[in-house]
Amino acid sequence: IRAIKTNQDLLPETPWTHIFYNDFWGTLLTHSGSHKSYRPLCTLSFRLNHAVGGLNPWSYHLVNVLLHAAVTGVFTSFSKILLGDGYWTFMAGLMFASHPIHTEAVAGVVGRADVGASLFFLLSLLCYMKHCSTRGSSARTWGWFLGTGLCAGCSMLWKEQGVTVLAVSAVYDVFVFHRLKMKQILPTIYRVSDSNFPFSNLSLFLSISLLTFWGTSLLGARLYWMGNKPPSFSNSDNPAADSDSLLARTLTFFYLPTKNLWLLLCPDTLSFDWSMDAVNLHTSPSVERECNGKFVTNENGIKNNASQRTQLPSTENIVVLSLSLLIIPFVPATNLFFYVGFVIAERVLYIPSMGFCLLITVGARALYVKVQKLQGF
Repeated sequence: IRAIKTNQDLLPETPWTHIFYNDFWGTLLTHSGSHKSYRPLCTLSFRLNHAVGGLNPWSYHLVNVLLHAAVTGVFTSFSKILLGDGYWTFMAGLMFASHPIHTEAVAGVVGRADVGASLFFLLSLLCYMKHCSTRGSSARTWGWFLGTGLCAGCSMLWKEQGVTVLAVSAVYDVFVFHRLKMKQILPTIYRVSDSNFPFSNLSLFLSISLLTFWGTSLLGARLYWMGNKPPSFSNSDNPAADSDSLLARTLTFFYLPTKNLWLLLCPDTLSFDWSMDAVNLHTSPSVERECNGKFVTNENGIKNNASQRTQLPSTENIVVLSLSLLIIPFVPATNLFFYVGFVIAERVLYIPSMGFCLLITVGARALYVKVQKLQGF
């Protein structure tokens, strides 16, 4: 309601530039009561919807569905780079398109922030992959890097977690494109000053440094724009954060990621509102709580030839990238660095579900290959 029905920034008589000074709900960012959710591109899309159809909900839902279709198409293209042509790419795309956890993000109009951020998240990642493949051999490589930075900025302006694409891009460069192992990272950094240091590794170090600089700049600009103050939330928004017990806060915050992972694995019970006491505080490691919120229940392989397999990342590479897609975009919602204004929000799993879908697909492919080998004996 606050994001659309009572948001003055959507009205034609309000100067459209106000969108860039107010939060998602139309409150001045520097106001003490602001939630600091700075998503001007999403609010701008709501304003365009309002200009077309007022408060009639059909156009808002139509845009959400079209955005989800676009994200699904780009995700399928992204999966094709990792998995090649065939059933496995189709499986990953189909799983993402139909995963029940997306119900809130797509059916709920305000979930557009997550869907829009995901579109630019993937475009940024694809630009960086192009940058990696053309690095050292084409003058366009830094054009692709510029696209990476611009799309990452746009993703963050749809929703805050969009900036995490820069970290995922770094993971892709290190573990997928250069295929480094964890134990090789420190020696690689140490050898940067060596005159015999390979150009490819030097370019890797330069690209990662620029990703770090751009990510830090975006976060710094956002912190400055919101008045250099963190948001304040009521007890109902995040009861664990308001608890006086360090044990209760710690156990609850450890429990919440596992609950979110379970929603990805088995989305048998979904809810439009996990606030208040939907997840009770955990005061003992041995106590299992039952959610009391309002719930709504919703959720042949191809062998590649040898030449194609050599061009695709290994299963280990894809697993590392998938885990980074699953974990890194979810980190802002863990209360690890700052408290958030919700207990569980299924919409924040929209981007992490990409990593989950890739993991399931790669696991199914590995099992299929294993069965094929066993049948060969």
